[in-house]
Amino acid sequence: MDKSLSLSEKIYLLAIHPQKGGIITPARAGLNYVLTGSLLLELYLEENIVFENKRIIVKNAQTKNPLHRLLLDRMTHRKKPLKISHWVSKFSYKHKKTREHLQKTLSEKRMLRQEDKHFLFFRWKKPVLVNKQAVYQLQSEIENNVFKGTADKAQIMLLSLLKPAGLMKRLFPEKEKRRKASKRLKMMTVENQVSAAVGDAISAAQAVAASVAATTAVTVAAASN
Repeated sequence: MDKSLSLSEKIYLLAIHPQKGGIITPARAGLNYVLTGSLLLELYLEENIVFENKRIIVKNAQTKNPLHRLLLDRMTHRKKPLKISHWVSKFSYKHKKTREHLQKTLSEKRMLRQEDKHFLFFRWKKPVLVNKQAVYQLQSEIENNVFKGTADKAQIMLLSLLKPAGLMKRLFPEKEKRRKASKRLKMMTVENQVSAAVGDAISAAQAVAASVAATTAVTVAAASN
């Protein structure tokens, strides 16, 4: 697998349907949060930030990565360190810029292409995998790391985001193998403060969506009576 791929790029590639293109259904709800979490972990690996008591402390604001610079600029302007969960939720709203940047860099690396789509007056671009072999190799590496273990920090961080990203069924389509993989991940205690914050943000967003849907249903029912 191309070692030049960042954590966020790997997550985004895995979220694309290998045959049809576009983001797979299980990944849609939480992808914005997971991509934000992966960017924070990249900053940690680059030693730009550290995590202390579930808060982010900026150690070095210098970077050439546009997305990293966007996050660092916002975090350095705060008088005191804020919680990881705050930044995960806040930066997830920058999802358009994040996805556009990832699509651009991955297109330059010839990993995907953008397919123009339209319906009536709506137009959009759908990401389609180009280098499927590299993605299959990434999947194989992940499976190997899950069942055989790994000491690589970046790999462990990637594993910690698989479940929040909704990628377990994509990577382990067989139910029994998926169950064993989930058990292995739990045994490896592949969890960190960022992935936990991402999971909490996704759960909170789903709770809000469910509440809005329930309120709407009640309003519609009342109006029809």
